[in-house]
Amino acid sequence: MSTVTDEPLPRVPAPWLFTGSSWVIPLHTPFSETPIPLPAGSYAPFEAGSTADLSRRYHGGVGLVLVLRYDHSDVGPYDELILIPGLFSNEHEGEGVKYDWAITRIIVSSDKSTVNGRPEWGMPKHRGVFSFTPSPSSSSSTLITVAHPTSPDEPYFRTVLPLPAALGDAAVGEAKLAQLRETAQRLDAFVACPEPLRVDFAATGRCRICVVEPAPYGEGERRSGGDKLDDEDKEREWAELGDGVGFPRVKPLSRVANFHLTRFSMELAKGVVVKLKL
Repeated sequence: MSTVTDEPLPRVPAPWLFTGSSWVIPLHTPFSETPIPLPAGSYAPFEAGSTADLSRRYHGGVGLVLVLRYDHSDVGPYDELILIPGLFSNEHEGEGVKYDWAITRIIVSSDKSTVNGRPEWGMPKHRGVFSFTPSPSSSSSTLITVAHPTSPDEPYFRTVLPLPAALGDAAVGEAKLAQLRETAQRLDAFVACPEPLRVDFAATGRCRICVVEPAPYGEGERRSGGDKLDDEDKEREWAELGDGVGFPRVKPLSRVANFHLTRFSMELAKGVVVKLKL
């Protein structure tokens, strides 16, 4: 779903309320006490090397790729791709070093969502062209691709997500934001960049286990950048979600241990400044 418009883009203050569906794909890189290289493509080109770039504090660990389809939000329906590569070290004032999740890439199909990302949550968002089509190999699977608006036929992210039929879904629930703010530790909070903000959310919904298959490129296709793929490229891309340019070449933690939220409701609070020693 795309929401391109020529009308003035509104400032829409948080909190935002969402409903929709999503897929959650866990990632894993062995944790290191010393920083390790962040995969290429984890940041947009103009953000790599800027104050928003946390590469020097990346330690691996569990990360996430999230694909979300909002049928309702405060700026209308849109699609979103989020990358949380893993854990980043932050020295919190009075608390010492902690390891926090950090979002490095957000791609959305909505201009209205794009312009509100940084002022509300300290997160630069980028426009992308999303495609959700039935997989040619299975009627119960969806081929998802994301591309840059200037090259919509050259996706930099693609995956096949089978929709499970055999397994029943289970309820997923979290405390309301008012309750979350009273707790000392937030497993559902992360530090956003470039300004250090903590972003809290609360969600409820229905969840199923699902299989994730990175999708091979088809005959004659090109990767983002325009280079034609040879047989070796196609074989390698079968096991990775991104092309290493527009999105990093990451693999799911497990082919089968992924999650499809068939329906969810979510409240996303405005970012709260976190006192860090930068």
